[in-house]
Amino acid sequence: MGATAVVSSSASSASSSAAGVSATVTSLLSPVGTGIGGIAVAVTLVYVLAHLDVVSASPDANERVRQTLVATAVPLGLTFAGIVAFRTMQLL
Repeated sequence: MGATAVVSSSASSASSSAAGVSATVTSLLSPVGTGIGGIAVAVTLVYVLAHLDVVSASPDANERVRQTLVATAVPLGLTFAGIVAFRTMQLL
């Protein structure tokens, strides 16, 4: 009887840990950029675009700084567009 109780106890804990693992697995269709990641992309993109606007308006703007900001804004803009497109497709 004692051995049976130990076996059933370990079997139930194994099944509960397996359920925990399957609950944390994400698929390819899981939302991308939701929550903190989407907010971080949006805030960073706004900051970079605002900084780019200020740098571009300055008559003595350093060209290298402007190029760096543009190179930073392009991937952020594409990521933001992807997040918006994915959210739109979820609603449809």
